[in-house]
Amino acid sequence: MDRAIAAVAVLVLLAGLAGGQEDPRVPYRPYDASCPAWTDRERGFGDTRAEHRERAFLCLVRDAGGPMFPAVKPDAELLAYGRRLCALPYWRLTEDWLRSEDRTINLRGLEEALVFLCPDAIRGPDQEPSDDHMVKANAEYYAASNATCRDPWPRTRGRRQGTAAVFTSEGGVYHITDSDNPYAEPRTGRTYGLITAEGTGVSVDTILQGNVCVTVKAFDHAPPLRLKGWTEVAEVGVTSRTGRLVMPTVDPGGMEGAGRPLPNLAIEGPGRYRVRVYARAEENFRTILPTEWHLVVVHPGRSRKAIVHRTRD
Repeated sequence: MDRAIAAVAVLVLLAGLAGGQEDPRVPYRPYDASCPAWTDRERGFGDTRAEHRERAFLCLVRDAGGPMFPAVKPDAELLAYGRRLCALPYWRLTEDWLRSEDRTINLRGLEEALVFLCPDAIRGPDQEPSDDHMVKANAEYYAASNATCRDPWPRTRGRRQGTAAVFTSEGGVYHITDSDNPYAEPRTGRTYGLITAEGTGVSVDTILQGNVCVTVKAFDHAPPLRLKGWTEVAEVGVTSRTGRLVMPTVDPGGMEGAGRPLPNLAIEGPGRYRVRVYARAEENFRTILPTEWHLVVVHPGRSRKAIVHRTRD
């Protein structure tokens, strides 16, 4: 055993034998007999007078006792940190909680504590957010998600191109189609890798079944096939009857579609096209921003052949 480690072990043993003296770095905090009223959930926000709300917040977060709110921190520091969290957009509050990796307090428990500090900013257990609040919160999340997305082929320019965060339907699916409302239509086509060919468009499955960063590029001819760095690659033929191959943009009050407008990829109007999709993902449980990237390449082409170039299976 290393002599330094052995010396520390001896000191720890001696401290235990000496009767468990208190660590002088930890401030002494007398037990607050009023805390069970909140920690046992007998008293909620509506039953707490304004002058007692800070105490309620401190009781709740100290009861959790995790890294976000260490019990040894002074009241003033915990209150200041709580108010900083109150000022964050809701998605950032969630992001801070995920990044803290504090599982002694769950997100609902965090909200139930913060509501005592900022009832107007945090949705309490008996409160429903207004439509305006939800639209604003969604817009902030869409903007932050768009900001994380980058073009994976920056040196290969398409005639039309764009990059956006895409917010998927349940199960993690998005569409590129000539339909005005692809989310209302059942998936009836045949699946090739991550692509389901729908005749006049495609449905694309995500790897993590969540929101993704998508770059779309339209070319006059097929660009080189580049497989390096991608987990899944597949392509199919589609027919645009209307001269449109587009990804719907998410509505202000909606939940599905691109976070900003992406171009029409049917660069020659009505006709046949090839759609090739590349995908890769990184699981990251410390963020709610997209950690999956797709590249969609479209060019005119008469072939209806479906090709799976690379798959996880």
